[in-house]
Amino acid sequence: MVFHVKNVHTRKRKLPTMVFFILTILTLSLFLVQLSPVSAQEQTASLTGTIYDEGVDTDGDGYFDYLNLGVEVNVTTAATYIVDAGGVYDPAYNFVTVLTKNSTYLDVGIHVVYLALNGTEIYASTVNPATIAGIYIYDESNNMLSELYDISLPTTYSYAEFQRPIIDIEFTEIEREIILDQAGSIYVTNAYRITNIGFWISTVEIGFPEDAYDFEVRDEMGTLVASTENEIMTVNLRSIVDANETETLYLNYHIPWENYVSQQNGVDYSLQFTFYEQFSSTIGKLSVSITLPEGAEFQSSTPQASSLQETMTFAFSDVTPSQDLNFNINYKYLVFWGSFYPTIWVGILAIAASAIVLFLGTPKTITASTIQVPSKDLKSFIDAYEEKTRIRSELESLEERLQKGKIPRRRYKVRKKMLDGRLSTVSRNISSIRENIRAAGSKYANMMRQIEVTEANLEGAERDLQRVESRYKRREVSKGAYRKLLEEYNRRIEEAEATIDGVLLRLRE
Repeated sequence: MVFHVKNVHTRKRKLPTMVFFILTILTLSLFLVQLSPVSAQEQTASLTGTIYDEGVDTDGDGYFDYLNLGVEVNVTTAATYIVDAGGVYDPAYNFVTVLTKNSTYLDVGIHVVYLALNGTEIYASTVNPATIAGIYIYDESNNMLSELYDISLPTTYSYAEFQRPIIDIEFTEIEREIILDQAGSIYVTNAYRITNIGFWISTVEIGFPEDAYDFEVRDEMGTLVASTENEIMTVNLRSIVDANETETLYLNYHIPWENYVSQQNGVDYSLQFTFYEQFSSTIGKLSVSITLPEGAEFQSSTPQASSLQETMTFAFSDVTPSQDLNFNINYKYLVFWGSFYPTIWVGILAIAASAIVLFLGTPKTITASTIQVPSKDLKSFIDAYEEKTRIRSELESLEERLQKGKIPRRRYKVRKKMLDGRLSTVSRNISSIRENIRAAGSKYANMMRQIEVTEANLEGAERDLQRVESRYKRREVSKGAYRKLLEEYNRRIEEAEATIDGVLLRLRE
């Protein structure tokens, strides 16, 4: 009997526990039921994977101003949605950032949302659009609801079908020097400071006289590639110049004396030329200097020069294409001045040769000596360049540590500022020593030139690498395209570094 009572008591003690457990389950169930509509609302719209495309010519000039992209969307809850497309690429993974989005209210059902991809961007990139890198749909709170990657366009396009960009270049300042020498040649040097006030540019067109020859075109880094047609030189810039950026170019050439200089009475000469050739925009500041042959005597000029010495200077502001830029300079020049200095040098050499024969007998073969670069300059250059490489490597490591959260941002800023200061100092030292080495002869000048060109290629590849990484983080580039571009840019960087190492190795020998 005692056992029975004890058993009943035990059951009574278990009953509240079971009731509590059941109530807990019921409470959680009710809570989950309340949450389930919210969860369902998260997938209020999605991309079906179907897209449409059409080239649109808005002005009837035969070129597509837009690539109209239709994206099919399945909406389960009526609301405002944002559809975003993240760039296009061709079969060779050449990528162009043509970003566009459309925010629109959609009812329940299947809808097609249209996005207009800028045709000018496509043409300027010379990329034949074949694949959309990514398409995304967001709600009004910017929560991503659905995404697609690497979607092939239904239609095949060529970049040449799209609208040409409007190039608008402003010549901020032009400096020209015209040099007439005693040998009867005319040498023209030009410095152009160009500001891009339109679409981004990779080439610049510059006018020149129709009979010019021996062209040399370069920027601050060195020689540039260019082509000429109909007195217009198309210069391929070292890198793209974005809107509101400035670039400085240098164009030098010769022009034939007989086409621009006339002679009367054997001593009166007249130079007729133009301050600047073909141009279609206003020149902010134009300065031209003319240097006459040594021994020439200035007589008059039209217009009047601001300086009447051997070198005359003309200055203009806000020059427009309608202005008359022709000029005329009259001067006197005795013919014997052209051969005066050569005659003196020939006489000096003849006297020197006679003295050698008189005192030393038949002269021995004279071997031209080559200038040797002081070993300390070579060692200083190599040491400075290796220091520059170490600093750049440390900056890359510092950036990587910041991205991984291994260093506080404040410490990163302090350290980066110090490294940037060291890098600036080392770069100035390298430039100074480089000029000394360059002056030692063509062999060393070529080596310095090779380093400069390779440095420019290296910096360009590093910039491209940073851009594609930023695009990938913003989901503008697909994973496959990102990997292909990453391999290409890293290969260019490795080749540039190997070239520089090879030149430094030759300098050590």
